[in-house]
Amino acid sequence: MPIVGTGWELHLRRLGMHKSGSRQRTYGSYQVYVDGEAQPSLAGFICERLGPGDNKTAGNGKRVEAKTYPLWTQFGQYRSIRYSMNQDVAGKPPMPAVLLLGTGARTGILIHPAHPPNLYLSSIGCLNPTGAVGPKDLIDFWDSRRRVIALLESLKAHAPAAFAHEVSTRIKGASIVIDGEPTRQLTATPAPAFEAVSAETALLLPISKASVLICAKWLMENFGDQITNACAGKAYKPKHLCAIVCQETAYKWIPWLGTHSVQTIVERAVFDASGDYPGTSRRAFPVNTQAFRNKHGKPFTDMLIEEANKTRRLQGWGDKPWVYKGYGLFQYDLQHVEPAEGFFKNKEWYSFDNCLRRAVGELDSKLTAHSGNLWKAIKAYNGSGAAAERYMQNVKAFAEYCEEVTGA
Repeated sequence: MPIVGTGWELHLRRLGMHKSGSRQRTYGSYQVYVDGEAQPSLAGFICERLGPGDNKTAGNGKRVEAKTYPLWTQFGQYRSIRYSMNQDVAGKPPMPAVLLLGTGARTGILIHPAHPPNLYLSSIGCLNPTGAVGPKDLIDFWDSRRRVIALLESLKAHAPAAFAHEVSTRIKGASIVIDGEPTRQLTATPAPAFEAVSAETALLLPISKASVLICAKWLMENFGDQITNACAGKAYKPKHLCAIVCQETAYKWIPWLGTHSVQTIVERAVFDASGDYPGTSRRAFPVNTQAFRNKHGKPFTDMLIEEANKTRRLQGWGDKPWVYKGYGLFQYDLQHVEPAEGFFKNKEWYSFDNCLRRAVGELDSKLTAHSGNLWKAIKAYNGSGAAAERYMQNVKAFAEYCEEVTGA
């Protein structure tokens, strides 16, 4: 079922079925189009109940039929504006959502985040956006929530009048186009899913092209000479370094532009509570704050906790007893504390030049390890596996955008 090519359209292509023990779900890829133009930052995957689609029987627990549905704002436990902005409790209501109408006897069919305690699928017919997941994988609530909010923000920009009042309202010119009634079991995250997404430039980008251009312009205006000099004679160019910042931290600090100084933004690029934030883990040292304290002592630990809390306060959040793991605009990871203790202990990320030096040093070492292959090096800069592959693909897309600012 093709999109029409006018207005705001979310195209969902159902790909197949996931099964993990007694749990099952439908898995598909999505891409948003505005007047026929794919929006690269509004793409990913969606999980639903099993089929076949059925709109004739109320409360049947199946997915809805494959067709086009108009989108409406929603209010209640799930809502399209004034939803919970709590950053500490996963699934705290009210959660963000948008409503499908024209669903026959089915009611309350929403696009909303997967949430605890049912992170495999939170649905009696609803749609849960997600990143790429395999048949046994749980959905990450925070990622799912971010995706729903991104859809709502795009819809609000498209038809602001629908969001003016807390009354369920037709979002003018907005619809979801659902394709397919698959029955086949998927045994892994299927290649067709990635192909379907990449064919529509549907990378899982954390920021839009407009934000990428803002990021690159800010970096080049404030640190252009250092960035250009760091790339002299190297396989990477300013567009690649700017793209890495787009992927790593820009989504956090772009809202601070015009409110905080350049130096404050550089200093407060302290992020990543993995290992301590509920529901998260990490394999690299330190796996959590206690592991860091056990090895490096209370004074060093307390200093890093205070640095994390300075950043939290800047975002309007309360203090937490957590050591954050990423430092500087390029997010030099705390796993490097053994060979580079001074960088962390002496707050060397307060200097952009120090952050840049660490980033290019890491890139240079990865380039050597991968025989000069830039994209393999950028993937390895992040790690390995599917997440690092997505990281590299995002940086590749960002680099193309950044080139408009930095040149080739």
